Amino acid sequence: MITLHHVAMTLSPVITPVGLRPRRIWFTIAALVAVGGVLAAAGVMLFVLRSGGDLGQRLTPNQVVTVHLSPADEKMVWVKETGQSVPDIKCDKSPVDGQEVLESHEVHLLSENVELNVDNERWRGLLTLSAGPAGRYEVSCRTSGVGPAPTLSIGDPPRFYGARGTALGSLAAFGLAIISVITSGVLAVVVAVRRGFHRVRLRQQGTDANHG
Repeated sequence: MITLHHVAMTLSPVITPVGLRPRRIWFTIAALVAVGGVLAAAGVMLFVLRSGGDLGQRLTPNQVVTVHLSPADEKMVWVKETGQSVPDIKCDKSPVDGQEVLESHEVHLLSENVELNVDNERWRGLLTLSAGPAGRYEVSCRTSGVGPAPTLSIGDPPRFYGARGTALGSLAAFGLAIISVITSGVLAVVVAVRRGFHRVRLRQQGTDANHG
């Protein structure tokens, strides 16, 4: 006699391990996601936050150089460290084409530790310059201190500098690490749950086959 149980067993599709059971390799993939994210965050902290910066044009006090300035394009004045006290530097800016200066900013960085190593020479960022409208400006810097004239240079600042920039970069790196760990955890949980469901179904299949 054909019972309803036999009919149900005949109509039910066979659940194969390949179709429903995620392989253990997915746990390895989840671990690699976490490790990769943490390593990427460490790379951001070690290299990206400390990268960038360029000496640009070297100059001496009162020497005039031409640079491009804009409100969004800062230039940094660097001084070569010689073991002496950091000089007090002030800079003047004037447009090459004689246009009116609408805004001008000079931010001193004496409280910030902004450094750049070039050819075994250590340079320290003293101040940043910006002006508007954007264009070419003649810049000259002077020092009010006494003693040997410092060696100066005006170029690009690092990508991140100062407390605010470093904090934002560190927050981005920390967020990258957290997102990768959370993604890895979610992936591992999903794989574990699916493997558990699949294991239950396989056991149920075996039980039904034995009773059939």
